[in-house]
Amino acid sequence: MAKKSLTIYLMLLVALSTVYKTQGTFSLPLYLQNFPKVGQDFESFAYKGMVDFMGDLEGKCPQTPEFKEFFVQLKDYMACYSSTSPGSKDLQVELSIKSEKLFRAMSAFSGTKGGTSVDSWTLVDGLLSMGKSLVEMKKSGSKEITFEQRKEVIQSMVNWTRGIGLFIKKVSESKGQSIDLASFGIDYDTNVSPPSERTLYETQGTFSLPHYLKDFPKMSKDFEPFVYKGMSAFLGALESKCPATAEFKNLFVKVADYMACFESGIKVELPEKSEKLFRAISALDGTNGGTSVDSWRMIDGMLSMGKVVLEMKKTGSEEITFEQRKELIGGMVKWARAIGLLVKTASEKKGKSIDLASFGVDYSPHVASPFKGANGEL
Repeated sequence: MAKKSLTIYLMLLVALSTVYKTQGTFSLPLYLQNFPKVGQDFESFAYKGMVDFMGDLEGKCPQTPEFKEFFVQLKDYMACYSSTSPGSKDLQVELSIKSEKLFRAMSAFSGTKGGTSVDSWTLVDGLLSMGKSLVEMKKSGSKEITFEQRKEVIQSMVNWTRGIGLFIKKVSESKGQSIDLASFGIDYDTNVSPPSERTLYETQGTFSLPHYLKDFPKMSKDFEPFVYKGMSAFLGALESKCPATAEFKNLFVKVADYMACFESGIKVELPEKSEKLFRAISALDGTNGGTSVDSWRMIDGMLSMGKVVLEMKKTGSEEITFEQRKELIGGMVKWARAIGLLVKTASEKKGKSIDLASFGVDYSPHVASPFKGANGEL
């Protein structure tokens, strides 16, 4: 059934390439006809496609310094994955620096600190998805790309081009210039149905992440209930420290609602949930993107945590290795630190200072890594 679905999908790509093929214009469906067979060939294939796409897209935009700077920073950000070894500390440091510069370039379009709410989120989601695929393909070396890998990587490329295209279309239109994205062969329809709301359980007392991690599970099948119990306790304890306003209540409902998507495995809900969550983040300070660094860190932390949950789902009942344990703990710390910093900043803007020391995570915004130990232990 899966192979039949991919065959139909690829046939559709071929058909679309005929419809959307335009002289001098990049078409993703057409480009994907030459998809590589082995992992080591994917990087050069992906970068050529990205460069062609960005070049053609930039040519459709208003010729202003803001757009020029955006594409410079976007190319610089994506180049990190090519120039640095996958999984290295240097890559994470480089990405942190480049992401802040890119976010500033995004913010410059409207004078706010986040661009347009929904489209900013879609863009960041696409960038992180594409980056993950580049890293994973680089690790696979000369191995043949499997059916499942091919499907996932193609989806990452679609998310990446769609995210950038939607963002640029919106900011271009705000400058009075309409651009047509049809030639790129991607569905740019932004109509989504509203997500359902969930009730957030309140937690009494104080939550300590280092204390909670002492009972870290040994088997992969036990990780999901462990992590969701911890996230629920953390969110409840954090909410109790915040101002009792509708904006903060809505934020915590939407955070829990978003993370529940990974538990249920319904990926189609993610765009809907992320849109609601980003709006909740924006509402805390009245802009369309929150504070630049805190909002970016929050988005990164949420998506990173979600991917960690999905990866553990795939491993079944295997024992968690040391490397996996380190990565999982890193994902949980990153998630807790990102939410804590955003809430702390937003709370202080409302005139209420909150102390996050009890959670056991380093909340200094000047610290590059949240780890207190090099081996992944807290």
